[in-house]
Amino acid sequence: MTRSSHARRAEDRPRRFARVRAILAGGLVLGVGGSLTMAAWADSEFGQATFTASRFTTESSINSGTSWADSTAAAPLIFAFPAGGMSPSTVKYAPFWVRTKSLSLDGTLALQPATNDNATLAGAMRYRVVRYPAGATCGAALFQAGASPAPTAFIVGTAGAAGSATTSVALTSGAVLPTTAVTANQGAATQFCFEVSMNSDAANELQGQSVTPTWEVKASSSS
Repeated sequence: MTRSSHARRAEDRPRRFARVRAILAGGLVLGVGGSLTMAAWADSEFGQATFTASRFTTESSINSGTSWADSTAAAPLIFAFPAGGMSPSTVKYAPFWVRTKSLSLDGTLALQPATNDNATLAGAMRYRVVRYPAGATCGAALFQAGASPAPTAFIVGTAGAAGSATTSVALTSGAVLPTTAVTANQGAATQFCFEVSMNSDAANELQGQSVTPTWEVKASSSS
């Protein structure tokens, strides 16, 4: 190898080192640049809502709204029919009011056919039910044709003479009955008036017997 070749190699070393340093430096710069591009500020926004189930609860009264109570199948309210036994052609009346409780939704009321514990005696009795307006009194006048004030609606039976097979329904009847409205939030009560009568031809053998009809008013919310 000649001196000139050694000289050229010696001259090339600094150049190669310079190129390597430049490449490394470039790589470092690219690496730093990549980090800066990937980094970012972060933030988030959140929304929340609370949902509460609505309420639908009712209560009833047997003394025209003087007092109110919850009633159940096991502990029903006892109608305030006038005292005394039923005889052929006897007719008796009693109120039964229903309203919603405070904060309750409005809804509908569906009177169910009566259940009873003495089909024989129940078969000799008939009944009618009207919904009547505030200020009116539960009694015979509400059930007469042309009544004033007129009942809001007949729930069971039609206007006319008490105890008639054409205006009243057998206590043993299972016919489906119409619904009526009840207002929200302990508003105005839905006032029912019940009429119960004994048939004029009731059998003599029924003397001394008893029957306990139970009516259910099913309440359903509007939503």
